[in-house]
Amino acid sequence: MFDFDMANLSLGQLIGAAILVVYTFFGVVPLMLNAISQFTVMKRFSAEMVDRGIIKKDTVDALLPKKQAAGVIISALTLFVLLSVCIKSGGDAWFIAGIPFGVALLKYRKILEFNTLTIKRFMRNFQGEYDEKKLKKYVDERF
Repeated sequence: MFDFDMANLSLGQLIGAAILVVYTFFGVVPLMLNAISQFTVMKRFSAEMVDRGIIKKDTVDALLPKKQAAGVIISALTLFVLLSVCIKSGGDAWFIAGIPFGVALLKYRKILEFNTLTIKRFMRNFQGEYDEKKLKKYVDERF
């Protein structure tokens, strides 16, 4: 693929390295954290919404596993592509992808926290399937 030699990067290698950085930072890490969040934060939040009568348990049971499966498949594919590029490119590709991977983990860690982003994702995931008034009341009380 790319044979990165940090000391003598050609224009093509520089463009390849930039693409790898952008792909890692904006693609792989957010998708991976989102998939993890579907099994942790979103599952807990959805259970709380069921307990409060904001959404029906049947709806959550029908939609959440599909969202979880899709998240795992998509994030696994993006991670596979990243690892394939790093393995084929060797040496410096791990460094070029590793730094944005670590920085992105720090930047996007809020995906794994119970916050207003969780509510937005819940609203997007279960669009039209929940009681908007009860959810608004919950948000006003909690946040």
